[in-house]
Amino acid sequence: MKLRDIFKPLDDSNFNVYHAKSLLITTLGMFTISYNTTFIAVALLELKKEFGLVAGSPLYVLLGTASFWTAIVGAILFGVTSNFKGRRAVYGYEALLLSLGSLLGAFTQNVYELILTQMLFGLGIGGDFVMSPIVLGEFANKKDKGKLLAFAVGVTGPLGSIASAATLLGLPLIGIHGDLLWRLVLGLGAIIPRSVIYLRRKVPESPRYLVRIKGDMKRYQEVVKQVTNNDLTVAANAVDKTPVLFYLRKYAKYIAIAGILWFLDHMVNPGGVFEPALVGESIGIKNTAIFSLVLTLAASIPGGAVSLLLIDKWGRKPLEAVGFAGMAISLVLFAAVKPQLTLSNPITPIVGMLLLGGYHFWHNVGPANVSAAGVFNVELTPTKIRGIASGIVVAIDRMGALVNSAIFPFLFFNFGLPVAVGVGGALGIIAAIVTLLVVPETKQKSLEESSYEDMWFNVENPL
Repeated sequence: MKLRDIFKPLDDSNFNVYHAKSLLITTLGMFTISYNTTFIAVALLELKKEFGLVAGSPLYVLLGTASFWTAIVGAILFGVTSNFKGRRAVYGYEALLLSLGSLLGAFTQNVYELILTQMLFGLGIGGDFVMSPIVLGEFANKKDKGKLLAFAVGVTGPLGSIASAATLLGLPLIGIHGDLLWRLVLGLGAIIPRSVIYLRRKVPESPRYLVRIKGDMKRYQEVVKQVTNNDLTVAANAVDKTPVLFYLRKYAKYIAIAGILWFLDHMVNPGGVFEPALVGESIGIKNTAIFSLVLTLAASIPGGAVSLLLIDKWGRKPLEAVGFAGMAISLVLFAAVKPQLTLSNPITPIVGMLLLGGYHFWHNVGPANVSAAGVFNVELTPTKIRGIASGIVVAIDRMGALVNSAIFPFLFFNFGLPVAVGVGGALGIIAAIVTLLVVPETKQKSLEESSYEDMWFNVENPL
C-alpha cells in the first residue's frame, strides 16, 4: 500500500461545502494582513505629519517596517510549534494577534506605541503566512489545490487592500477627518480576525499530521468523513519515523528555492510599503489611497483572476516565470520612460500608472499567487517538516521585505526613481531564469507526490 492511497479519498474528492468553509476561514487572515499593510502604506504620509516624522528617518522607516521584523519571529514560532504540537494546537492564535495589533493600534498616543502594536500585528502575520497555507493545503483535493492556495492572495488580499483604501477615502465624506480617521480605519481592521478566531480554533487536526506524525488513524478516518462525507477504513501504520534533521538536510534545496523566490519577489517590488508615498508622488499622484485603489482594481484583481484560471492548468512553474518576466519588463520600461515624464507633463500620471499597473498585473498572475501564496513551501516539503520548513520560508520572505524597504529608499533618494525601479526590473529577470532552471512542477499532484514523500515510503505494517 502506497502512502498516496491513504490520502486518496481527500485528494480525489470534489470541491465541496467543507472546502468552501475552510477557504473562507483561512483566507480572511490575508484580507486582514492586506488591509493593515495597505493602511500603513497609504497613511504613512499622514502619520508622518501626525507624529512629526522626517521622511527616510529611522523612526519613519521603522513605522513602515515594524511588522516585518516580528513576522520573522512569528513565522518560526508558529512553524516549529505546529510541527511538534499539531496544526490545531496553534491555529487561531495568529488571528488573535492580528486583531489585538489592529485594535490596540487605534488607541496609541505616540509613534513608539504605534510601532509596538504593529510589531504585535507582525507576529500574527508570520503565524498566518505559515499556518493558513498548511491548513488549506493539507485538506485540499489535488485538482483544486493550486486555486485554493492562490485564492488567498489573488482575490482576498486585493480585496483587503481595496477595503482599506476605500475606507480611508470614504470616511472623510461623512465628516471624519484627521486623528480620528486613521484611528478608526486601523481599529476596523480588528473586526474580521476577531470573528474567525473561534472558527479557526474549531478546525479539525490536519489529516496529514494525524497520519504521518501523530499516528492516529481513527481520528483520521473521522476527519475524512467530515471532509468528504464518506466512510473510510484504513488498516495501516503510516507514522513517519524519519528524523527531522535528516529531512531538513534532504530538503534544504527545496526550502531554499521556496524562500529565495519569495525573497526575490520583494526585491523586484518598487518600494513595497513605501510605494504609494514615494513612487505615487513621483508620477504626480499625491493621494496615496487613490493610487493604491486604482492599481488594485485595474491590475491586481485581473491578474489574480488570470492566475486562478491557469494555476492548475498551466502549472505553478510557468506562471511564476511569466509573472517575474512581466514584472521585470514593466519596471524596465518604467525606468526607461520616467526621465521623460516630468510632473508638469499631464500624461505623466497616466503613463506611470499604466506601467506600474503592468507590474502589479503580472505580479498577481505569478509570484503573488504562487511562491507568495505558500504553494512551494507547502507542496515541496513532506508532512514531517512542513511546519518548520514553512516557518523558515516565511522568515526569508519577511527578510526580503525588510531588505527591499531599506534598499529601495536608499536608491530612490540617492540615485533617483529610474535607478531604484530599474534594479528591481533586473532582479525580476534573474528571478524568472531561476524559476525556469530550478523549480519542479507540482500541478495536479498530491502533497505526497509533489514532495516526493510517496517515493520513499510504502505502507506495509497493518495495525
